[in-house]
Amino acid sequence: MMSFRPNFSQLLPLTALLPLFVACGPSDGGVTVDEDDTTTTSSGGQTSGSSSAGNTSSVSGTGGGSTSGVTSGTGGPSTSVSGAGGSDPTGAGGADPTGAGGSDPTGAGGSNPTGGGDTTLVGVETPGEDCAVPNMPSFGELKAYDKLHDPFTMMDGTKVTTRAQWVCRHREISELVQHWETGPKEVKKATVKGSFAGGKLTINVSGGAQDVSFSVSISLPSTGSPPYPALIGLSNGSLDNNHLKQMGVAIINYDHNGVQPESDRSGGIFSKFHGNAESGALIAWAWGASRIIDALESTPDAQIDPKRLAITGCSRNGKGALMVGAMDSRFALTIPQESGSGGVAAWRVSEVDNKGQTGSAGVQNLTRTYGEQKWFSKTIEQFGSAVTKLPLDHHQLVSMVAPRGLLILGNLNYEWLSTNNADQAGGAARLVYEALGVKQNIGYVDSGHNHCGTDYKNGEQAAIDAFVKKFLLNDASANTDVWKPKNELDKAKWVEWTAPTIP
Repeated sequence: MMSFRPNFSQLLPLTALLPLFVACGPSDGGVTVDEDDTTTTSSGGQTSGSSSAGNTSSVSGTGGGSTSGVTSGTGGPSTSVSGAGGSDPTGAGGADPTGAGGSDPTGAGGSNPTGGGDTTLVGVETPGEDCAVPNMPSFGELKAYDKLHDPFTMMDGTKVTTRAQWVCRHREISELVQHWETGPKEVKKATVKGSFAGGKLTINVSGGAQDVSFSVSISLPSTGSPPYPALIGLSNGSLDNNHLKQMGVAIINYDHNGVQPESDRSGGIFSKFHGNAESGALIAWAWGASRIIDALESTPDAQIDPKRLAITGCSRNGKGALMVGAMDSRFALTIPQESGSGGVAAWRVSEVDNKGQTGSAGVQNLTRTYGEQKWFSKTIEQFGSAVTKLPLDHHQLVSMVAPRGLLILGNLNYEWLSTNNADQAGGAARLVYEALGVKQNIGYVDSGHNHCGTDYKNGEQAAIDAFVKKFLLNDASANTDVWKPKNELDKAKWVEWTAPTIP
C-alpha cells in the first residue's frame, strides 16, 4: 500500500519541533539529442526535439519541505522522529556489498526487507515516514547561497551524526524536492492489486479520486531461475537489454507517458487518481514506478523478485530514473544516463557553466529546463532568475539513493548536457556514500558517444555489468569501485562542509 504524504499546512511549527530534534539524536546511434536538442520559444523556453530514446518526462512541484533562512541559506535539514523499532538493515558495509546490512546484497535489509526502526534506509518506499518536517518558509524568506548545501545540516541547524538523524534528513530532502521542485508524489492513499497474463503485468490502483490502471511488459531472461531480478526501463531504457537478459536479468518496459505525459500536468492517470494537476511528470513517473513494485510484491505469477529491482532511463528519462530511484528506497540499483540539468546535474553549477548564454547555446540551466517541458512544477519557475535562493540542489537528490547502488553515466560530446555540473553534484553526493561507509556503492563514468547509444568508449558496459552483478545478481565479488568523471569535485569552489562518519 502506498504511504500517505502529510498535509504540510498541518505540520508542527519549528518551535514545537525542538524536543523532537533532540529525540532524533545529536536509444539508437543517431546524434539527435532529445530534450537537449531544442528549439527556442519566443519566451526563452524550449520545445522538445526528436527523442532518440523515445523518452519524455515532466515534473511539477507543490508540497514538501524546504530549507529555510534559519541556516542562512546553507540548506540545512529538518529533524524528525522516525518510525517503528527493529534492527538496522541499512548497515555500512562489512560483508554486505550494498551497505544494506545483514546478508541481503540487494539492499533490502537483512532478513527483514521491509525494515523497521528509525535507521531504515532501504526496503521501504519512504524512509523516515514518521519523521516530522518543519513548515516551509515563503520564497521571500529564502536566502541566497551560491555553494552546494550541506546535506548533513538539518533545517534547525542540527548536525547529522547518527543514522537515525540521516533517515530524518533523507525524509526532509525528499520533502524539499517535492515542495520546491516537483509537487507531491502522494496526495491520495493507494490500494494496489496486480495481475499477470501474456507477458504483461497490470497494475490496478484504487482509493483515489478515480480508480486507474496501467500495464507494463515483462521479458524474462533465458538463464537463471525465478523469481528473477529485473531492470525497469523508462520507455524500455537505453542499455543493452539483450546483454542484460543473457546475464539473467528480466526487462520491464515502463511506458511512463500514460502515467503522465511531459507536456500536460493534468493528463494521464496520475492526475486522475489524485485529482491533482500540480505535480509534474518526473514525480508522477516515480509514483507509477512505486505502484509497479506494489503490484510485483503481490503478484508472484510475474516471476519477478521485487527485492532485486533496478531503474534506468536516458536523457529526459535519465532525469526520471534518478527521481524514481531517489523517491523509492525499494530499488536496489539506479542507473541514470545523460540526465543533465534536472537530473544528476547541480542547478548552481549549470548556471555558472552556462555563462549567461540563451536560446539553445551553452549549458541547459534551470530556466530552460523548466521551459522545455512540464518536468517540474510551477513552483520552481521563480528560481529561474534566482537560482542561488533555491534551498537545495541535486547533489542532495542524488544522495537520497544512498546507501543503495547508483551508477551515473555521462556524455562528453554535448555541451548542452554539460558534464561538469553532474561531476560536481555526483562528487558531492559521493561524500554522503562515504559518510555511510559505502563509497563503493556509487559509480560514475563519463565518455563521448552517441546520445543514448551504447557505443561506449570508457568502460561503461563493464561498470554496468559490475553494478548489475552486485546489486541484482547478489555477486558480492563484483568490483563497483568505478569513478571516472571528467572533473573531480572542486571542494574549494562548491563545498564548505565536512562529511561526518555515520555509524
